[in-house]
Amino acid sequence: MDKNNENMSEKEMQEYLDSILNESSGADNTEPTNDTDGSEETEAPAENNAASEENDSPEEDDSSEADGSDGETEDSAEPSEDNETVPDEDSLKANFGHSEDEAPPRKAPKKKKRKKKKKGAGLVFALILTTLIICVSVFIAVTVINVVKTITGLDREDVQIVVEIPENSTAYDIADILETEGVIDNADLFGLMAQLKGVDSSFSAGSHVLSPNMTYSDIMDELCKHYEEERESVDITFPEGITVYDAAALLEENGVCEADRFIYIFNSSSFGFDFEKLVTTSSEKFLKMEGYLFPDTYTFYKEEEPEVVAKKFYRNFENKLTPDYYGRMEDLGLTLEETITLASMVQAEAQSFSDMKKISSVFQNRLKSKDFPRLESDPTTKYVNNVIKPNIEIPDEQMFTAYDTYKGEGLPPGPICNPGLDAISAVLYPADTDYYFFCADLDTGEVFYAETLEEHEANLVKANLR
Repeated sequence: MDKNNENMSEKEMQEYLDSILNESSGADNTEPTNDTDGSEETEAPAENNAASEENDSPEEDDSSEADGSDGETEDSAEPSEDNETVPDEDSLKANFGHSEDEAPPRKAPKKKKRKKKKKGAGLVFALILTTLIICVSVFIAVTVINVVKTITGLDREDVQIVVEIPENSTAYDIADILETEGVIDNADLFGLMAQLKGVDSSFSAGSHVLSPNMTYSDIMDELCKHYEEERESVDITFPEGITVYDAAALLEENGVCEADRFIYIFNSSSFGFDFEKLVTTSSEKFLKMEGYLFPDTYTFYKEEEPEVVAKKFYRNFENKLTPDYYGRMEDLGLTLEETITLASMVQAEAQSFSDMKKISSVFQNRLKSKDFPRLESDPTTKYVNNVIKPNIEIPDEQMFTAYDTYKGEGLPPGPICNPGLDAISAVLYPADTDYYFFCADLDTGEVFYAETLEEHEANLVKANLR
């Protein structure tokens, strides 16, 4: 028993033995185990086991053999709790899994399994980071390249653009004008550079000829030139009905620019005005912009760039023809080209506004009639002989016929002069007549109108033309 008690010195073995004793003796005869006096409680069953061993002596065996029936009856009638089998050392070792000198092992706490980081996640992050760095680098590189190209004018058109700078314009106002005109791409950058360079308050008003392929620095230098303090100006009046060739001759006579150079620039340039989109061209048309040099008095600097002069004419035409004129053209079913061409003929035929409206009605009545396919206007024949033929490099009979309304049907391919507002208004608001003929006395300027050919023949006599 002493040996068993030594093996059960620990609390865990005590609890185990107590549970076995409680099972054998029954829940009613078992006292609760006291944790502090566990050693005394374990000695009680040990003494009962000793007493039972003394009773199993040989004498009792013999007597029990003699009187076996009684013994069997007592044993069976009164089963003793002390006869319960106590676990031996081997069974205890088997249950607790340690030797006499070894302490029972403690259960190790369960270790939490660490989730293994997926190698793929790190690889994806690295790829994303690398891609982001590359994208940012490319963006920065492209931005720098674009800024450099913008400032230096690389890959930009080598064309001359006339820019008008108003009085008291700020650097950013001028930058907006330059961007609108197509000279620069970035108005904010130009304005900032002008401030950093210290020239934002040095720009001069007036006309400047610039090019998109100029550097921002060169543009600023050009804008700082004060031409008005160094150059002589001249006023030139261009009358209604003047041709482009006559206007070019006036410019050259007054020292503004060369006539040939002006004619080329005036007919080949594009300054971005709205009316330019409505001007047509064809193989039979002689000068593209004949009719659009608006008659007026202009002020030019001497030895001016022809681009500056041409743009001034373009701007004046754009300003003179208000939306009301275009609305009326639409009501009549006329295009801008048809309106200006017809107005040029009216301008060349009449001297007063009243006659302009009547002559306009004659031309429009003929255009609407199948009986009069040709307009038969003398100024068209003169334009062919006096303007086209002397200035065309290669004679073109088809063009000559198309412009001469005695030979060609309908309107000529383009205007024959540059009409004023009266002639244009007369086309848009013609007199309401049934006239199909007219003629004028060249000495007095009186105009005679007729509805029939017979009346017209009589009028020719009155006008001293027969």
